[in-house]
Amino acid sequence: MSTKVWYCINCGYEVTSRGRCHSCGERLTASPLPELDSGPDDDEVGYRLDQWDDPTRGRLIGELVRAGVLHRFEDEELVVLAVDEAEVDRLVERVTGVGGDADEDEQVAPLEGDRDAAREVYDAARRLREDPTDMQADAALSEASALLFAAERLPGMDEEHMAAIGRVTRRLLGALGADEAMEDEICHQSELLCRLVAPAAGVEEAQREEARARLRLEEGAKKKGRPVELPQSDVTPAGENSPLLAGGAGDVIEAPDVADAPEVTDAPEITGVAPAGAPSDGGFVATPVPLASAGPPADGGDELADGASDELDDEEDEEDEATGELVFELVEWLPEQRVELSLLLESSGIAYNWDGSDLTVAEEHESEVESLFEQVHGLADEDDEARYRMIEELFGAVDRLANDPGSEERQRVFMASVGAVEQPTPVGVDDAFWWRVRSQGRALARAIEVGGRPDEVTRSAAVLAEMLHEMV
Repeated sequence: MSTKVWYCINCGYEVTSRGRCHSCGERLTASPLPELDSGPDDDEVGYRLDQWDDPTRGRLIGELVRAGVLHRFEDEELVVLAVDEAEVDRLVERVTGVGGDADEDEQVAPLEGDRDAAREVYDAARRLREDPTDMQADAALSEASALLFAAERLPGMDEEHMAAIGRVTRRLLGALGADEAMEDEICHQSELLCRLVAPAAGVEEAQREEARARLRLEEGAKKKGRPVELPQSDVTPAGENSPLLAGGAGDVIEAPDVADAPEVTDAPEITGVAPAGAPSDGGFVATPVPLASAGPPADGGDELADGASDELDDEEDEEDEATGELVFELVEWLPEQRVELSLLLESSGIAYNWDGSDLTVAEEHESEVESLFEQVHGLADEDDEARYRMIEELFGAVDRLANDPGSEERQRVFMASVGAVEQPTPVGVDDAFWWRVRSQGRALARAIEVGGRPDEVTRSAAVLAEMLHEMV
């Protein structure tokens, strides 16, 4: 009888029960593949992985899941069927870089399974958005995320958006796995994930999100007594990913009739509150730019060349002001931050247009839009030096705790400083690495709160101290 397995996407270890990784504390992901049953030795091939680091093991498991290769682990040995040996050799070369890079077509062409993974993740997130207590949707998301994390590319998605989908999926899984009820957070992250992954899931899913966004905007505008239009530009509800057509090149998404849109009157209010410590690039400054090129210039004149002087003559100033629109250049923002801003704009009834990463709104809403920036997670100005001082203090506290885990004073100092891991990703630090630091910090804090054994606290503290040592 085949056995169901769970694995850690960070560390690459598989177990036969759900829970959290013993090493990094990350929530385990359910594998869509059963464990390979034991068979005759002649029918199996083993790979020794005892010299592999955790991230490489994690990538290999992801590749095996994506390729549908049944396998099992016997201590540090990966066992597969002999008939799959050539395929596993190719996957090992891919994740280790030994034997050359994959073919160009293999790197670029999206697989059909990638779209299936996107569709399954979207469906599970949509159900959780409607009912954050839906346990079947919780399980469905866990299984679908395994395929998602194994996918190299989703249809129509570039690396930036793939990373954003991964970050939001992990936040949602974290909220679902939290000890305390986090229904508002589940709804919020589900809303973000639906908007992000819909273009890759298919035309129907993208249309559903566009219709939902338009209805939200119309309801918000009705409350404020505002028009759902811009002076000059087209309104693009759910258009943060407008350059990325659902299904890739050649598929055209037509906006459905708003009358067919799903009801959103019971949708949670979007307040811009994201989970503490969600990955971000830190403080950004959104600079408003007077819109001079939304449509043909009034006098048919040439557009400004790149790098031209910012000093405009009186006639050009009048033309800019005549558009009644303002552009915010948000190229430094993360995709999920742009999505969150769209949700805030819709709730406020402020019509908007996305042209790539440039946001256009009516000039009269400038101050209100700027106030919404403060509600988008990760955009508040931060003192980098102060952040690193907090990390240094945490490193000192956890290092001392590892040497004396039973000391109540050292436990108290650690608990007072562990909040540093709940901050956005520090500048220059990889999001995935910071996520592991955060998970390990939370795991150690839980061990102290429940009165864990001293040896467990020591081991967990030593792992966190080693992580932080790389930063300080």
